[in-house]
Amino acid sequence: MKKIVRQQNYLRELINSQENRPITRQTLRCAVRAVLEPLLDKPEAGVVLYRIINNSGLMGLLKRLEYSEIEAYDFSDESENLRERVWADTEFICVMTHRFVAIILWDNKTDSKNYVRYYSILNSKLQDEALDIINRNSIIDIKKYQEKFHPDRRDNILLNTSIRRLTENMDEAVKDAVLGFAEYQAKPAEYTADVREAAHEVKNQLSICDLYSEIIRKYCEKNKISDTTILNSVNCISRAVKMAGNNLISLKSSQTGELKQCNLKDIITAVENLTKVYFECKNIEYKVESKSNLKILTDEDGLISVLINLVKNASEAFETDDTDEENSKNGKYVKLKTEKRGEFAVIRVINNAGKINEPEKIFEKGFSTKRNGSGLGLYICKNTIEKMLGQLKLEHTGDDYTEFIIKMGLIN
Repeated sequence: MKKIVRQQNYLRELINSQENRPITRQTLRCAVRAVLEPLLDKPEAGVVLYRIINNSGLMGLLKRLEYSEIEAYDFSDESENLRERVWADTEFICVMTHRFVAIILWDNKTDSKNYVRYYSILNSKLQDEALDIINRNSIIDIKKYQEKFHPDRRDNILLNTSIRRLTENMDEAVKDAVLGFAEYQAKPAEYTADVREAAHEVKNQLSICDLYSEIIRKYCEKNKISDTTILNSVNCISRAVKMAGNNLISLKSSQTGELKQCNLKDIITAVENLTKVYFECKNIEYKVESKSNLKILTDEDGLISVLINLVKNASEAFETDDTDEENSKNGKYVKLKTEKRGEFAVIRVINNAGKINEPEKIFEKGFSTKRNGSGLGLYICKNTIEKMLGQLKLEHTGDDYTEFIIKMGLIN
Protein backbone atom coordinates (compact mmCIF):
# COMPACT_ATOMS: atom_id res chain seq x y z
CA MET A 1 0.00 0.00 0.00
CA LYS A 2 1.36 3.42 -1.00
CA LYS A 3 2.31 5.56 1.99
CA ILE A 4 0.87 9.07 2.03
CA VAL A 5 3.06 11.74 3.63
CA ARG A 6 0.86 14.68 4.56
CA GLN A 7 1.96 18.30 4.43
CA GLN A 8 1.95 20.52 7.49
CA ASN A 9 0.91 24.11 7.90
CA TYR A 10 4.44 25.48 8.15
CA LEU A 11 3.11 28.90 7.14
CA ARG A 12 1.47 29.22 10.57
CA GLU A 13 4.78 28.35 12.25
CA LEU A 14 6.50 31.05 10.22
CA ILE A 15 3.85 33.59 11.28
CA ASN A 16 4.40 32.67 14.90
CA SER A 17 8.17 33.01 14.55
CA GLN A 18 8.04 36.76 13.84
CA GLU A 19 6.13 37.46 17.07
CA ASN A 20 4.25 40.46 15.68
CA ARG A 21 1.29 41.59 17.69
CA PRO A 22 -2.18 40.91 16.16
CA ILE A 23 -3.56 43.62 13.87
CA THR A 24 -7.11 44.49 12.79
CA ARG A 25 -8.50 43.27 9.48
CA GLN A 26 -8.79 46.89 8.35
CA THR A 27 -5.03 47.30 8.80
CA LEU A 28 -4.40 44.02 6.98
CA ARG A 29 -6.46 45.21 4.01
CA CYS A 30 -4.42 48.42 3.90
CA ALA A 31 -1.19 46.38 3.92
CA VAL A 32 -2.40 44.12 1.10
CA ARG A 33 -3.36 47.13 -0.98
CA ALA A 34 0.01 48.73 -0.27
CA VAL A 35 1.94 45.82 -1.82
CA LEU A 36 -0.42 45.05 -4.74
CA GLU A 37 -1.78 48.42 -5.95
CA PRO A 38 1.59 49.81 -7.18
CA LEU A 39 1.86 46.87 -9.57
CA LEU A 40 -1.77 47.25 -10.70
CA ASP A 41 -1.36 50.99 -11.24
CA LYS A 42 1.80 50.54 -13.34
CA PRO A 43 1.90 46.91 -14.55
CA GLU A 44 5.30 45.42 -15.29
CA ALA A 45 6.85 41.95 -15.46
CA GLY A 46 5.95 40.10 -12.31
CA VAL A 47 3.82 37.44 -10.67
CA VAL A 48 1.31 37.46 -7.82
CA LEU A 49 0.65 34.42 -5.61
CA TYR A 50 -2.30 34.75 -3.29
CA ARG A 51 -4.61 32.88 -0.97
CA ILE A 52 -7.35 35.24 0.18
CA ILE A 53 -10.41 33.47 1.58
CA ASN A 54 -12.00 36.40 3.39
CA ASN A 55 -12.10 38.92 0.52
CA SER A 56 -14.31 41.46 2.31
CA GLY A 57 -12.98 44.90 1.38
CA LEU A 58 -10.60 43.39 -1.18
CA MET A 59 -13.03 42.18 -3.85
CA GLY A 60 -12.47 45.22 -6.05
CA LEU A 61 -8.70 44.82 -5.79
CA LEU A 62 -8.89 41.12 -6.71
CA LYS A 63 -11.18 41.89 -9.63
CA ARG A 64 -8.66 44.43 -10.92
CA LEU A 65 -5.99 41.74 -10.65
CA GLU A 66 -8.22 39.25 -12.48
CA TYR A 67 -8.87 41.66 -15.36
CA SER A 68 -5.23 42.78 -15.60
CA GLU A 69 -2.53 41.14 -17.69
CA ILE A 70 -0.41 40.40 -14.62
CA GLU A 71 0.43 36.73 -14.13
CA ALA A 72 -1.36 35.57 -10.97
CA TYR A 73 -2.10 32.27 -9.21
CA ASP A 74 -4.85 31.63 -6.69
CA PHE A 75 -4.17 29.11 -3.91
CA SER A 76 -7.64 28.93 -2.39
CA ASP A 77 -8.90 25.47 -1.49
CA GLU A 78 -11.12 25.41 -4.60
CA SER A 79 -8.22 26.11 -6.98
CA GLU A 80 -6.25 23.46 -8.84
CA ASN A 81 -2.90 24.82 -7.65
CA LEU A 82 -2.72 22.99 -4.30
CA ARG A 83 -1.32 19.55 -3.56
CA GLU A 84 -3.18 19.31 -0.25
CA ARG A 85 -5.62 21.45 1.74
CA VAL A 86 -3.40 21.96 4.75
CA TRP A 87 -3.33 25.74 5.18
CA ALA A 88 -6.77 26.00 6.81
CA ASP A 89 -7.21 29.57 8.14
CA THR A 90 -3.85 30.78 6.85
CA GLU A 91 -3.78 33.23 3.94
CA PHE A 92 -1.09 35.14 2.06
CA ILE A 93 -0.15 37.45 -0.78
CA CYS A 94 3.25 37.43 -2.52
CA VAL A 95 4.08 40.10 -5.11
CA MET A 96 7.27 39.43 -7.07
CA THR A 97 8.82 41.79 -9.61
CA HIS A 98 12.32 42.77 -10.70
CA ARG A 99 12.03 45.84 -8.45
CA PHE A 100 10.66 44.32 -5.27
CA VAL A 101 9.38 41.17 -3.60
CA ALA A 102 6.78 41.68 -0.87
CA ILE A 103 5.24 38.87 1.17
CA ILE A 104 2.48 39.06 3.77
CA LEU A 105 1.21 35.95 5.56
CA TRP A 106 -1.59 35.99 8.09
CA ASP A 107 -3.53 33.57 10.25
CA ASN A 108 -7.23 34.11 10.96
CA LYS A 109 -7.21 31.78 13.95
CA THR A 110 -7.14 34.33 16.77
CA ASP A 111 -9.18 35.13 19.88
CA SER A 112 -11.20 37.69 17.89
CA LYS A 113 -12.64 37.48 14.38
CA ASN A 114 -11.64 41.13 13.87
CA TYR A 115 -7.91 40.47 14.33
CA VAL A 116 -5.24 38.44 12.53
CA ARG A 117 -1.68 37.42 13.32
CA TYR A 118 0.71 38.30 10.52
CA TYR A 119 4.21 37.94 9.07
CA SER A 120 5.72 40.31 6.53
CA ILE A 121 8.98 40.52 4.61
CA LEU A 122 10.23 42.90 1.92
CA ASN A 123 13.29 42.49 -0.31
CA SER A 124 15.16 40.13 2.01
CA LYS A 125 16.93 36.83 1.59
CA LEU A 126 14.47 35.55 4.19
CA GLN A 127 11.74 35.73 1.54
CA ASP A 128 12.82 32.28 0.37
CA GLU A 129 11.57 30.72 3.62
CA ALA A 130 7.95 31.60 2.87
CA LEU A 131 8.25 30.89 -0.86
CA ASP A 132 9.84 27.46 -0.22
CA ILE A 133 6.95 26.52 2.07
CA ILE A 134 4.38 27.62 -0.52
CA ASN A 135 6.28 25.75 -3.23
CA ARG A 136 6.11 22.46 -1.29
CA ASN A 137 2.32 22.53 -1.50
CA SER A 138 2.06 24.02 -5.00
CA ILE A 139 1.38 22.27 -8.28
CA ILE A 140 3.04 25.26 -9.95
CA ASP A 141 6.83 25.45 -9.81
CA ILE A 142 7.50 28.64 -7.86
CA LYS A 143 11.28 28.11 -7.92
CA LYS A 144 11.48 29.61 -11.42
CA TYR A 145 9.93 32.85 -10.15
CA GLN A 146 12.30 32.92 -7.18
CA GLU A 147 15.22 32.75 -9.61
CA LYS A 148 13.73 35.25 -12.06
CA PHE A 149 12.60 37.92 -9.58
CA HIS A 150 15.29 38.52 -7.02
CA PRO A 151 15.92 42.20 -6.25
CA ASP A 152 18.29 43.16 -3.45
CA ARG A 153 18.22 40.05 -1.25
CA ARG A 154 20.33 41.34 1.61
CA ASP A 155 18.81 40.74 5.01
CA ASN A 156 17.63 44.33 5.40
CA ILE A 157 16.65 44.19 9.06
CA LEU A 158 16.19 47.96 9.42
CA LEU A 159 13.86 48.22 6.40
CA ASN A 160 11.65 45.34 7.49
CA THR A 161 11.52 46.52 11.10
CA SER A 162 10.45 49.95 9.84
CA ILE A 163 7.69 48.42 7.71
CA ARG A 164 6.34 46.44 10.66
CA ARG A 165 6.50 49.52 12.89
CA LEU A 166 4.56 51.43 10.23
CA THR A 167 1.96 48.64 10.17
CA GLU A 168 1.56 48.85 13.95
CA ASN A 169 1.17 52.62 13.82
CA MET A 170 -1.39 52.25 11.04
CA ASP A 171 -3.22 49.71 13.20
CA GLU A 172 -3.43 52.23 16.04
CA ALA A 173 -4.87 54.80 13.61
CA VAL A 174 -7.50 52.27 12.46
CA LYS A 175 -8.52 51.58 16.05
CA ASP A 176 -8.83 55.31 16.74
CA ALA A 177 -10.97 55.71 13.62
CA VAL A 178 -13.24 52.82 14.65
CA LEU A 179 -13.57 54.27 18.15
CA GLY A 180 -14.38 57.68 16.69
CA PHE A 181 -17.06 56.16 14.46
CA ALA A 182 -18.53 54.28 17.45
CA GLU A 183 -18.77 57.56 19.35
CA TYR A 184 -20.39 59.17 16.30
CA GLN A 185 -22.96 56.35 16.12
CA ALA A 186 -23.65 56.66 19.84
CA LYS A 187 -24.74 60.31 19.48
CA PRO A 188 -27.10 60.36 16.48
CA ALA A 189 -29.14 63.29 17.78
CA GLU A 190 -26.11 65.55 18.07
CA TYR A 191 -24.25 64.58 14.90
CA THR A 192 -26.87 63.41 12.41
CA ALA A 193 -29.96 65.51 13.15
CA ASP A 194 -29.38 67.90 10.24
CA VAL A 195 -28.94 65.04 7.75
CA ARG A 196 -32.02 63.23 9.01
CA GLU A 197 -34.18 66.36 8.88
CA ALA A 198 -33.01 67.23 5.36
CA ALA A 199 -33.61 63.66 4.17
CA HIS A 200 -37.10 63.69 5.68
CA GLU A 201 -38.05 66.94 3.95
CA VAL A 202 -36.66 65.83 0.59
CA LYS A 203 -38.54 62.54 0.88
CA ASN A 204 -41.78 64.45 1.45
CA GLN A 205 -41.26 66.45 -1.75
CA LEU A 206 -40.42 63.27 -3.68
CA SER A 207 -43.64 61.65 -2.48
CA ILE A 208 -45.60 64.58 -3.94
CA CYS A 209 -43.87 64.10 -7.31
CA ASP A 210 -44.64 60.39 -7.15
CA LEU A 211 -48.35 61.02 -6.40
CA TYR A 212 -48.77 63.54 -9.22
CA SER A 213 -47.03 61.26 -11.73
CA GLU A 214 -49.48 58.50 -10.76
CA ILE A 215 -52.43 60.93 -11.16
CA ILE A 216 -51.22 61.85 -14.67
CA ARG A 217 -50.81 58.18 -15.59
CA LYS A 218 -54.34 57.29 -14.42
CA TYR A 219 -55.77 60.34 -16.19
CA CYS A 220 -54.18 59.17 -19.45
CA GLU A 221 -55.57 55.65 -18.99
CA LYS A 222 -59.06 56.92 -18.13
CA ASN A 223 -59.22 59.25 -21.13
CA LYS A 224 -57.43 56.80 -23.43
CA ILE A 225 -54.57 59.21 -24.05
CA SER A 226 -51.70 57.30 -25.65
CA ASP A 227 -49.29 60.16 -26.26
CA THR A 228 -45.86 58.49 -25.91
CA THR A 229 -44.15 61.73 -24.90
CA ILE A 230 -46.44 62.17 -21.90
CA LEU A 231 -46.24 58.51 -20.86
CA ASN A 232 -42.46 58.41 -21.22
CA SER A 233 -42.19 61.60 -19.20
CA VAL A 234 -44.30 60.13 -16.41
CA ASN A 235 -42.22 56.94 -16.40
CA CYS A 236 -39.02 58.99 -16.22
CA ILE A 237 -40.38 61.00 -13.29
CA SER A 238 -41.28 57.78 -11.46
CA ARG A 239 -37.84 56.28 -12.12
CA ALA A 240 -36.05 59.44 -10.97
CA VAL A 241 -38.16 59.63 -7.80
CA LYS A 242 -37.40 55.99 -7.01
CA MET A 243 -33.65 56.51 -7.52
CA ALA A 244 -33.65 59.63 -5.34
CA GLY A 245 -35.50 57.71 -2.63
CA ASN A 246 -32.94 54.89 -2.77
CA ASN A 247 -30.13 57.44 -2.45
CA LEU A 248 -31.77 58.83 0.69
CA ILE A 249 -31.99 55.34 2.17
CA SER A 250 -28.30 54.77 1.40
CA LEU A 251 -27.45 58.11 3.03
CA LYS A 252 -29.27 57.21 6.22
CA SER A 253 -27.98 53.64 6.44
CA SER A 254 -24.41 54.26 5.16
CA GLN A 255 -24.89 51.36 2.74
CA THR A 256 -23.91 51.14 -0.91
CA GLY A 257 -26.00 49.58 -3.65
CA GLU A 258 -25.86 45.87 -4.39
CA LEU A 259 -23.70 44.75 -7.29
CA LYS A 260 -25.52 42.42 -9.66
CA GLN A 261 -25.36 41.28 -13.28
CA CYS A 262 -26.94 43.85 -15.59
CA ASN A 263 -27.42 44.32 -19.32
CA LEU A 264 -25.57 47.51 -20.23
CA LYS A 265 -27.88 48.15 -23.21
CA ASP A 266 -30.89 48.34 -20.87
CA ILE A 267 -29.05 50.79 -18.62
CA ILE A 268 -28.16 53.04 -21.55
CA THR A 269 -31.79 52.99 -22.73
CA ALA A 270 -32.91 54.11 -19.27
CA VAL A 271 -30.28 56.87 -19.24
CA GLU A 272 -31.34 58.04 -22.71
CA ASN A 273 -34.97 58.35 -21.61
CA LEU A 274 -34.04 60.17 -18.41
CA THR A 275 -31.63 62.64 -20.06
CA LYS A 276 -33.57 63.66 -23.17
CA VAL A 277 -35.06 66.47 -21.14
CA TYR A 278 -31.66 68.22 -21.01
CA PHE A 279 -31.80 68.74 -24.77
CA GLU A 280 -35.33 70.11 -25.00
CA CYS A 281 -35.34 73.49 -26.81
CA LYS A 282 -31.57 73.28 -27.27
CA ASN A 283 -29.97 72.93 -30.66
CA ILE A 284 -27.59 70.24 -29.51
CA GLU A 285 -27.65 66.87 -31.25
CA TYR A 286 -27.93 64.00 -28.77
CA LYS A 287 -26.50 60.76 -30.16
CA VAL A 288 -26.85 57.43 -28.30
CA GLU A 289 -25.15 54.26 -29.56
CA SER A 290 -25.46 51.00 -27.64
CA LYS A 291 -25.77 48.01 -29.92
CA SER A 292 -24.05 45.17 -28.05
CA ASN A 293 -25.72 43.24 -25.20
CA LEU A 294 -22.80 43.51 -22.80
CA LYS A 295 -23.19 41.99 -19.33
CA ILE A 296 -21.54 43.81 -16.43
CA LEU A 297 -21.48 43.57 -12.63
CA THR A 298 -22.79 46.86 -11.28
CA ASP A 299 -25.23 48.76 -9.09
CA GLU A 300 -27.81 49.66 -11.73
CA ASP A 301 -29.21 52.80 -10.09
CA GLY A 302 -25.73 53.98 -9.15
CA LEU A 303 -24.41 53.66 -12.71
CA ILE A 304 -27.51 55.37 -14.13
CA SER A 305 -27.02 58.27 -11.69
CA VAL A 306 -23.39 58.68 -12.75
CA LEU A 307 -24.26 58.66 -16.46
CA ILE A 308 -27.07 61.17 -15.94
CA ASN A 309 -24.57 63.46 -14.21
CA LEU A 310 -22.03 63.13 -17.05
CA VAL A 311 -24.61 63.73 -19.80
CA LYS A 312 -26.07 66.69 -17.91
CA ASN A 313 -22.60 68.21 -17.53
CA ALA A 314 -21.92 67.64 -21.23
CA SER A 315 -25.15 69.41 -22.23
CA GLU A 316 -24.47 72.35 -19.91
CA ALA A 317 -20.89 72.82 -21.11
CA PHE A 318 -22.01 74.84 -24.16
CA GLU A 319 -21.97 78.60 -23.59
CA THR A 320 -25.27 79.39 -25.38
CA ASP A 321 -28.41 77.42 -26.12
CA ASP A 322 -28.94 78.68 -29.70
CA THR A 323 -32.71 78.18 -29.60
CA ASP A 324 -33.08 80.02 -32.91
CA GLU A 325 -34.31 77.73 -35.69
CA GLU A 326 -31.86 79.36 -38.09
CA ASN A 327 -28.99 78.10 -35.95
CA SER A 328 -30.31 74.54 -35.70
CA LYS A 329 -27.38 73.18 -37.70
CA ASN A 330 -24.68 74.51 -35.44
CA GLY A 331 -22.69 71.26 -35.21
CA LYS A 332 -23.03 70.93 -31.44
CA TYR A 333 -23.39 67.40 -30.14
CA VAL A 334 -23.31 65.15 -27.10
CA LYS A 335 -22.62 61.44 -27.61
CA LEU A 336 -23.34 58.55 -25.27
CA LYS A 337 -21.71 55.42 -26.62
CA THR A 338 -20.78 51.92 -25.43
CA GLU A 339 -18.29 49.47 -26.85
CA LYS A 340 -16.38 46.33 -25.94
CA ARG A 341 -12.65 46.78 -25.41
CA GLY A 342 -10.91 43.51 -24.52
CA GLU A 343 -12.32 42.24 -21.22
CA PHE A 344 -14.01 45.55 -20.47
CA ALA A 345 -17.19 47.40 -21.35
CA VAL A 346 -16.39 51.04 -22.10
CA ILE A 347 -18.98 53.82 -21.82
CA ARG A 348 -18.04 57.10 -23.51
CA VAL A 349 -19.64 60.51 -22.95
CA ILE A 350 -18.39 63.04 -25.51
CA ASN A 351 -19.19 66.63 -26.44
CA ASN A 352 -17.60 69.32 -28.60
CA ALA A 353 -18.18 72.21 -26.19
CA GLY A 354 -14.49 73.04 -25.92
CA LYS A 355 -11.61 72.47 -23.55
CA ILE A 356 -11.95 72.01 -19.78
CA ASN A 357 -9.72 74.35 -17.83
CA GLU A 358 -7.52 72.73 -15.17
CA PRO A 359 -8.46 69.15 -16.12
CA GLU A 360 -6.11 67.73 -13.46
CA LYS A 361 -8.49 69.05 -10.78
CA ILE A 362 -11.73 67.84 -12.33
CA PHE A 363 -12.33 65.03 -9.80
CA GLU A 364 -11.20 66.95 -6.72
CA LYS A 365 -13.81 67.54 -4.05
CA GLY A 366 -15.01 71.14 -4.16
CA PHE A 367 -13.57 71.97 -7.59
CA SER A 368 -16.07 73.12 -10.22
CA THR A 369 -15.90 74.70 -13.66
CA LYS A 370 -19.44 76.04 -13.20
CA ARG A 371 -20.10 79.45 -11.70
CA ASN A 372 -22.57 78.11 -9.15
CA GLY A 373 -21.33 74.51 -9.01
CA SER A 374 -20.80 72.63 -5.73
CA GLY A 375 -17.75 70.73 -6.95
CA LEU A 376 -19.25 67.45 -5.72
CA GLY A 377 -20.73 65.90 -8.89
CA LEU A 378 -17.65 64.36 -10.53
CA TYR A 379 -16.08 63.63 -7.15
CA ILE A 380 -19.14 61.55 -6.20
CA CYS A 381 -19.28 59.96 -9.67
CA LYS A 382 -15.68 58.74 -9.45
CA ASN A 383 -16.15 57.29 -5.97
CA THR A 384 -19.40 55.61 -7.03
CA ILE A 385 -17.80 53.93 -10.06
CA GLU A 386 -14.80 52.74 -8.04
CA LYS A 387 -17.15 51.14 -5.50
CA MET A 388 -18.58 49.21 -8.46
CA LEU A 389 -15.07 47.92 -9.30
CA GLY A 390 -14.90 50.23 -12.33
CA GLN A 391 -12.89 53.24 -13.46
CA LEU A 392 -13.97 56.75 -14.45
CA LYS A 393 -11.49 59.15 -16.04
CA LEU A 394 -11.22 62.15 -18.31
CA GLU A 395 -9.84 60.56 -21.47
CA HIS A 396 -9.39 63.73 -23.55
CA THR A 397 -10.16 67.43 -23.47
CA GLY A 398 -9.30 69.95 -26.15
CA ASP A 399 -10.76 72.51 -28.50
CA ASP A 400 -12.05 69.68 -30.72
CA TYR A 401 -13.86 67.56 -28.11
CA THR A 402 -13.99 66.40 -24.49
CA GLU A 403 -14.45 62.75 -23.57
CA PHE A 404 -15.12 60.96 -20.27
CA ILE A 405 -14.93 57.16 -20.19
CA ILE A 406 -16.13 54.53 -17.74
CA LYS A 407 -14.55 51.06 -17.79
CA MET A 408 -16.40 48.12 -16.23
CA GLY A 409 -15.36 44.48 -16.19
CA LEU A 410 -17.39 42.20 -18.49
CA ILE A 411 -19.18 39.07 -17.30
CA ASN A 412 -18.88 36.17 -19.71
